[in-house]
Amino acid sequence: MATPVYLFTGFLDSGKTTLIKDTLSDPNFMEGVSRTLIVCFEQGEEEYEEDWLNDHHAFIEYVDDVETFTPEKMHELDTIYHPDQVFIEWNGTLAIPESIISNMPDFWPLVQILTPVDASTFATFMGPLRQMMYEQIRYSDTVICNRCTEETSGSMLRGNIKAINRRAQIFYEGNFGEAIELKDGGLPFDINAPIIDIKDDDYGLWYMDAVENPDKYDEKEVILRGYYAESIPGYHQTFIMARRAMVCCAADTSECGITVTGVKIQEMTKGNWYEVQGHLKTIPMENGGKTCVLYANRISNYHKPEDEFVTFN
Repeated sequence: MATPVYLFTGFLDSGKTTLIKDTLSDPNFMEGVSRTLIVCFEQGEEEYEEDWLNDHHAFIEYVDDVETFTPEKMHELDTIYHPDQVFIEWNGTLAIPESIISNMPDFWPLVQILTPVDASTFATFMGPLRQMMYEQIRYSDTVICNRCTEETSGSMLRGNIKAINRRAQIFYEGNFGEAIELKDGGLPFDINAPIIDIKDDDYGLWYMDAVENPDKYDEKEVILRGYYAESIPGYHQTFIMARRAMVCCAADTSECGITVTGVKIQEMTKGNWYEVQGHLKTIPMENGGKTCVLYANRISNYHKPEDEFVTFN
């Protein structure tokens, strides 16, 4: 019978050990589970005390070298401990190898990746340590932003995390693990203005808010600026206007694009920048979700911004 594996990623002191302890103390999660193996690739300030491990029927195995964590080693651990589930606490300074993400053995299938994030230091780490943060979040199914306060910018957290991993679910917790409802972070534009003028520096915040809450912008008049990213085959009045978001470095970016229709694309040049005014309309997608399409009533040339990458703060 296959044993489910849960992978916990995140920087040192981001709260991985605390999250694992809280999970193992949750009676709903632990229903039907009698033995848990924790495979630990680092040791932080929070420790697994022997009494706590005994009380929770948990066993711990420390691994120093990722290269030794082979299917053969996993089979050995499975034979020794006979766990009902396996928690892997990853080293926050290491990239997660493909062998963990998609090539786990059939007897230890990877079922979920969880990443705690320290909201109080996140903005600082997204500067010089952005590549490391990227490696911790890029595969996550769930990101838990802990140590949030009333001053925490939810839009900054959400925008940067979604730029790295759009499919990740995000949860926010206070200083003591309690669920917290954050303020929106103060969107820097008036959602109720007759014309919502999205400035260059605000495009990232607007884009992520529109992706997550498309109905909020249905029938809203907006002004957007971006470059002609691509045409859509078969449509002679429609193109994708986009901006680029830096994922981990200038060489690795993702495109934040919106469909614009009602323009003369034969008079436009791919790669050039444009300013478009029009109204947004929410339309259904094949996957059951919704997206916004911009129906243009005015378009003009626009200069490329000095900083062409969008930000989320």
